[in-house]
Amino acid sequence: MINWNRIELKGYRLPTAIEYHEEYVDYEELPMGVELTNINKVENKLIAERVNDDITGVDKNITSYVMDNYNSGIGLYIPEDIRIDEPIRLNFNMDDESPMVIDNNIVISSPNSRSTLVVDYYSNGDTRAFHSGVTKVYAMENAVVNIIKIQRMNDHSYKFDSNIAHIERGAVVNWISIEIGSIISGSNYTSILKDEASEGNLYSIYLGDGDRRMDLEYTMIHKGRRSISNIETKGVLMDNSVKVFRGNLDFKRGARLSKGMEQESVVLLDPTVKSHSIPALMCDEDDVQGEHAASAGQVDRDQLLYLMSRGLDFNEAKRLIIRASFRSVLERIPMEELRGLIYDEIDRRIINGQAGY
Repeated sequence: MINWNRIELKGYRLPTAIEYHEEYVDYEELPMGVELTNINKVENKLIAERVNDDITGVDKNITSYVMDNYNSGIGLYIPEDIRIDEPIRLNFNMDDESPMVIDNNIVISSPNSRSTLVVDYYSNGDTRAFHSGVTKVYAMENAVVNIIKIQRMNDHSYKFDSNIAHIERGAVVNWISIEIGSIISGSNYTSILKDEASEGNLYSIYLGDGDRRMDLEYTMIHKGRRSISNIETKGVLMDNSVKVFRGNLDFKRGARLSKGMEQESVVLLDPTVKSHSIPALMCDEDDVQGEHAASAGQVDRDQLLYLMSRGLDFNEAKRLIIRASFRSVLERIPMEELRGLIYDEIDRRIINGQAGY
């Protein structure tokens, strides 16, 4: 039984796991030495050595549920000095025949390697879909890993997602999170900056409409000297939606000369929404720089009037302003057709008000 008072989720019982039957892995030809396999078949020693950590993600009970019941996911191993130019895609389509995705994904990126993984969760029609997953990334020295997660499930769906990155010396992990669906949504991103000059970035957007409730927690844990982190979040709330945002910068002893920044800005389109922002800065080391900021407000009236004076109606003007605020994050998605799907979904929700398929 799951209880989250923050978003008024009380007595929720995690569903009995069932199989997921759809094909979901999509990629071009991979370079020699790259291993990509169904997580159920992974026996890679490097993965086995690194899968244990004490990060609970969204919720320890939900994370345990995933590890006991996963029905999908990948193990990806990238050898040293290998660069994968084309993104690897996981397309999780939930329909009446396969309404449940419980995915366990592990990415091992060896020194000086580069890769991009795009994970898209979506549902069809009125399917009461469910997603819960854990994604773990291990970026070794000077590796660069980009993980793009898109959640555009319908308004009958529940979603709980945990994401953890271990980042070694000089490595970079970039998370991009797009949250524009489901009725209940819980997301956790935790990056552990283990060694000197390690870097973690998280760029996210969220859109709350209808009666949607979201709990978003983003954490950067600085352990290495001169480590760098950045959290940039942009949101829009409308109708009766509720959002809780918790951004955490945690500087551990030994993380001298490290820098961390977190910033959230949210546009409130209706007086009936609820927006809770809880930025936190924790520090056991004195020679660090940490900044956090949160802002909330309505659509700029002058911008609206200007656009409407050029012939646009109210909804069209509002749509363009919201699109512009999301653009800096969405343009980081390397596939134009996928960006188009996201823009279309955002437009539909903003213009129609209460969402629904």
